[in-house]
Amino acid sequence: MEESYDLKSFIGRNTRIGWKGAASGTGRLLDATSDYLVIYETKGSVIYYRRDHIDSMSMDSRDISDLGGELTGDIPEYVKKDSFDKIIEALQYCWVQINRGGEEQVEGVLGDIFPDYVLLIAHDEMIIIFKHSIRSIGMEVKRAEKEQEKKEQEKKESKSKKNVWQHWRRGRSFKAGI
Repeated sequence: MEESYDLKSFIGRNTRIGWKGAASGTGRLLDATSDYLVIYETKGSVIYYRRDHIDSMSMDSRDISDLGGELTGDIPEYVKKDSFDKIIEALQYCWVQINRGGEEQVEGVLGDIFPDYVLLIAHDEMIIIFKHSIRSIGMEVKRAEKEQEKKEQEKKESKSKKNVWQHWRRGRSFKAGI
């Protein structure tokens, strides 16, 4: 695909992929390659759009605050690869959303990856999705952050309970004259 216009100059801008509707996506453009675009949505998801499935892209022409093709501010970690297929491979065993919005949207754990299709485990189903039909794939950044915060909170609570138990034991052993 020949690029007639370098989309990298729009990195950092608030962008809408597609027209309004369930399959459209709005967020900050994180990366633009010849094969895919990466959008960070305000909901906390990083979405990878296959470039040959994108019919339009729009930005507010009055918004010039973030021109220059550079990212500033809070930038989430995201996967950078040479092709959309390599992005899919990098997201193996992650909780993903495929073909966001619309009737074809499905969420689950991305399982095995084959040359022509992928397996997605969604609840009690194993779904075969052919790679050529994947328009977008995304993962929720906040989900990973929430899981990490939950683990840290559980660790603190466990430590706090342990300290209370040790304090109680010291008090009991003192009173018992041990």
